[in-house]
Amino acid sequence: MRKNSLSSHKKAQKAHKLKAVFCLVCLLCLFVATIRAQSPEVVQLFEQIATLIRDNRLPEAEKELNEILRASPDMPVAVNLLGTIRAKQNRLVEAEALFLRALKQDDKFTGARMNLVYLYLLKRTPDKAILQLNEVLALEPDNVEARVVLGDAYLAKNDLQKAEENYLAALDGRLDNAGALFGLAQISRLKGETKEPMLFLNRVATLIADSKSDDFLYKFALEAMRVNMFDEAKSALQRAVELRPQEPTYLLALGIAWLRKTDLFEAEKLFRRVLEIQPGNAQAQLHLGYVLLIQKKPAEARTWLEKSGRSGVVIPEVSYYLGLVAQEQGDDPRAIVLFQKAVQQLPSYVHARVALGATYLRLKDYVRARKELETAVKIDPEEPSGHYNLALLYARTKEPARAQEQMKIVEDLKSKQRTSSGGLVLPPTSTPQ
Repeated sequence: MRKNSLSSHKKAQKAHKLKAVFCLVCLLCLFVATIRAQSPEVVQLFEQIATLIRDNRLPEAEKELNEILRASPDMPVAVNLLGTIRAKQNRLVEAEALFLRALKQDDKFTGARMNLVYLYLLKRTPDKAILQLNEVLALEPDNVEARVVLGDAYLAKNDLQKAEENYLAALDGRLDNAGALFGLAQISRLKGETKEPMLFLNRVATLIADSKSDDFLYKFALEAMRVNMFDEAKSALQRAVELRPQEPTYLLALGIAWLRKTDLFEAEKLFRRVLEIQPGNAQAQLHLGYVLLIQKKPAEARTWLEKSGRSGVVIPEVSYYLGLVAQEQGDDPRAIVLFQKAVQQLPSYVHARVALGATYLRLKDYVRARKELETAVKIDPEEPSGHYNLALLYARTKEPARAQEQMKIVEDLKSKQRTSSGGLVLPPTSTPQ
C-alpha cells in the first residue's frame, strides 16, 4: 500500500476509531466495587449516562456527570465516563488526565485502566498500553479481553511472538474468541503464510455473523480484503453499514469491496453515497473517477479525478488516471505530463512508468520508451504489461532476440497465473487500512 495514497483515508479512519474504541469498555467494567457500593438508584443513573454516551448524546451525558461531580468531585466512575466523552470528542490529553484521575482514586478500577489502554493504542504508544494491561491482568488474571488486547499491543510493536502467546492464552485451546483468532490471522499474514490467514478469518467470519460491533466488522473486512477474501469482506461491511448507515468509512470500504468483485454498478452507487455525506472525500472522488474511466465516461471521470487532485493530498493514482483520460481523449502530450507527474510523486509506481513508456513507444520516441520500460521491469519483474511493451520496443528497434526473451517472460508469467488487467487500467491500491 502506498502511504501517500492513504493519508486522507487514514485521517478519516482515525476519527472513526476515536468514536468507536472508547465505547464502552466503561460499560463492560461498570460494575466494579466502586459501583457495587452505591445504591440501586446511583447504579441506574450511571447506566443511563453510559447509554447516552453510547448513543453519542454527549452534551446530555456531560450535563448529568457535571451534576454528580459537583457533589462528588473524585467519584472514579463519573470521572472515567467524563474521560470517555473527552476521548470521543478527540480531546485525548484531557481524556488521559481524567482516566488517570479515576485511577488515582481507585487503582483497582479496570474500566478506567482499559480506557487508558485503548487511548495509548490510538496514540501509538503500545509500551504504555502494555504497562496498563499488565496491571489489569495482575488484578484479573482471567480477563480474556485484556489478554487479547495485550496481544494487539504487542502486534502494534511488531513483536509477533509475544502477540501470538497472548492470543493463544486467550483462546485456551478453544476457537471461540473472535478477537484472538483475528490477531492470529494478522500474524500469519505478516509471516508470509497464505492458507493460515484464510483459515483463521473464515472461523472469525462464522463467529461475527451477528456481531453488533461495527468497528470489529470493519477491521475484519479490511484484513479479509488483504488476503483476497472479498465475499467475506463484503458481508462484514454490509453488516457494519446496517448498524451505521451514514458512516462514510464503511461505505467507502464496501464500495472498494464491490470494486474488487468487479461490480462497477454497486461500487459507483456507494462512492456517490459517500460523496453525498462527505463531498470532499478525496478517496471517494478517486474511486468514482476510476469507475467512470472504466465505464468509458472520460469527461465525468476527469471531473472527479481533478477534484480529488485538488484535495491537497498527494495521490499518484490521480495523475495516472488523468493521464489515461487524456489518452482516451487523444491528447498524448498531456498524458505524458500526467504520467511523469505520477512517477515523480511515486518513483516505484510501475503502472505509471509502463503507461509513460508505452506512450513514448507509440510516438516512436524509442530512447525515452526504453528508459521507462526497462526501469519498470526492474522495479517489478512480474508485471506482464512491462515485459509486453518492452518486447514491442525491441521488435521495433530490430532486437529480435531480446524481443523473444521478453515475450517468453510474458508467457511464463501467464503460466504462473499472474493476474493482470491485460492493459494498464488497474483499480486504485488504496484499500483502507
